[in-house]
Amino acid sequence: MKKDVIVFGMGKYLEWKKETILNEYNIVGFLDNKVKECKSVSYGGMNTVIRNPADIDSYDENLSIFLTSAHFVDMWRQLCEAGVNPERIVYPFNIHPFFEHENILHGQLESITFHETFFECKLKNDKTVSITTENEWRCLLRKLYRNKYAIVNSISQMETDPVSRYFGAERGTPIDRYYIDQFLKSNQNLICGDVLEIEDALYTKTYGGSQVKNSIVMDVNATSDNITFNGNLETGEGIKSEIADCFILTQTLMYIFDVKAAAHNIEKLLKKGGTALITCSGISQNSVRCMDNYGCYFNFNAKAIERMFEDEKNMKVVNTGSFGNVKTVSAHINGLCFEDLSESDFIPNDQYYPLIVYGVVKKDAE
Repeated sequence: MKKDVIVFGMGKYLEWKKETILNEYNIVGFLDNKVKECKSVSYGGMNTVIRNPADIDSYDENLSIFLTSAHFVDMWRQLCEAGVNPERIVYPFNIHPFFEHENILHGQLESITFHETFFECKLKNDKTVSITTENEWRCLLRKLYRNKYAIVNSISQMETDPVSRYFGAERGTPIDRYYIDQFLKSNQNLICGDVLEIEDALYTKTYGGSQVKNSIVMDVNATSDNITFNGNLETGEGIKSEIADCFILTQTLMYIFDVKAAAHNIEKLLKKGGTALITCSGISQNSVRCMDNYGCYFNFNAKAIERMFEDEKNMKVVNTGSFGNVKTVSAHINGLCFEDLSESDFIPNDQYYPLIVYGVVKKDAE
């Protein structure tokens, strides 16, 4: 039989644990400071009521009260000031799924017992910590985080200058270049025919091979022998029409302010049925050389590439995504190189920590 409970708070915390709480408990009513007068509410398929905490006496005085908020300290104080027996108060940190920081709590915190003027946190190492304020609770959280994550101490002690401002290239492979290689390798069947690239033909040669009929290199304003022609993706100056079956455009769009104009000129450069293979920086250090020479305007997410081309009716974004996770992003920003990490560090891709954002954009064949 389900146990009857009162729930204080109807925000994100409750929604996170909603399924488990509804399966194991019967919510007879809610408390919420935003509500002035009692009103009926439907929640999880059941009809109940929601009241202001000042009306707590309208509920059975023996029912437990769940504090469903990560900021539960103020709730506890409010209830105690209203005369609620603190033995009724429960912070359900140990109910799955764990909310945000609660995986830290579950690993180190045994229980929380509420009293009128303080609450006791019994740790799994048998120590007990008494808490009276929100600041003291946050102080305990910081200690638990330091126990769990060595990086908290590492970052607090690190230098404010990076290991390298050149992406670790002076001693190894830049981390972003590893991801770019993975992207191009997975799309190398598209690197064929007349292939256009910016500044040099490195990737054309590496991944195109015998599939490449003609290698074309474009720059903004260069005179070296390896440059086929000068063209400006932003202004359109020098841009040629329908010259490329494939356009390898890596790490360039961050240094162009008018990306919509760039999208239009990418469309112009491609032959019908041609493909642009695009990479951009997500969370990253700015290139010293490119920022000093061109300025740096944007870092990207996958949605940005989709929006870039929305006005180009002959272009279709067939694939977007990202590479990176908090570890590789942190390493990259600090100037570490690929060889400083393990290959397994590059397996997880977390869309909320994009180091490299990519897009495959195709021009209509007709």
